[in-house]
Amino acid sequence: MMLLADMVLSPAEWQAVWLSLKVAITAVVCSLPLGVAVGWLLARRQFRGKVVVETLLNLPLVLPPVVTG
Repeated sequence: MMLLADMVLSPAEWQAVWLSLKVAITAVVCSLPLGVAVGWLLARRQFRGKVVVETLLNLPLVLPPVVTG
């Protein structure tokens, strides 16, 4: 019996889906430890330049609405 997913996607499309999942998982595994460490440092420690680091980390959240107007 043919699965619905097999009827919808061709083998080349499945290859693209699996590649996308592999890239996404790799990105999460690589960035998660760094993100947790930086978040922990920002939440628990006081250090010189903390405001600058927080500003740089918040910039991607603020910039898109400013750019689109």
